[in-house]
Amino acid sequence: MAEAAGQLAAVLRERFKAIPEDQRTANHAFSVRAWRGLSWLERSEAAGDTEGKFISLWIAFNAIYGHLDDDGRNAQDHASWQSFLARMVEHDRQDRLGGIIHDEQAAILRLIDNRYVFQPFWLGQDNWKDKLHKSVRYVLRCYQNNGVVGILQDLFERLYTLRAQVFHGAATSGSKLNRRQIGAGAEILAVLLPAMVAIMIDAGPEVDWGEVCFPPVEEDP
Repeated sequence: MAEAAGQLAAVLRERFKAIPEDQRTANHAFSVRAWRGLSWLERSEAAGDTEGKFISLWIAFNAIYGHLDDDGRNAQDHASWQSFLARMVEHDRQDRLGGIIHDEQAAILRLIDNRYVFQPFWLGQDNWKDKLHKSVRYVLRCYQNNGVVGILQDLFERLYTLRAQVFHGAATSGSKLNRRQIGAGAEILAVLLPAMVAIMIDAGPEVDWGEVCFPPVEEDP
């Protein structure tokens, strides 16, 4: 799957630059969001290891979904990416994401059915197996009913658990114990993230994705 992404960041950057500068300037948050996402997408393409690719791709995702709430504070993370995925599908005029989840159905289902990225398993809940089976059945129904949002949200639940393991030091670098999950996560993100950045760029500065967290500020001389 990773090969399918190719070196798309450079292509997407040119598409972003093709938007008239006055329009990009008028929506500063859009420009910063897209530029940051592109920078980390480029970083993922240059990564020579699976962990580096996964980390860079998740940061790229975080760069495009993160936003401030109405009080000017960082919005709650989980709710932010859940609602962001729904808005992504809403603005996906070419059904890029629908095509990806169709093409990558087998890989997505394997990841969703993997207990090692299923949060209730790690919480030690007695009924985690029932919950996992219920989740898989839900995703299968989504596939039958073209429920792109539901599939993406369940998939990113697994990726979010994997992200927590890596980002919070709950995994050993280079360990063979979680290679399969990290490899699978990196591969699907390498296909989804270019599509998401493309959707954002094509939707244009007219769409309000929210104020960016930690906006660029010039350092004092």
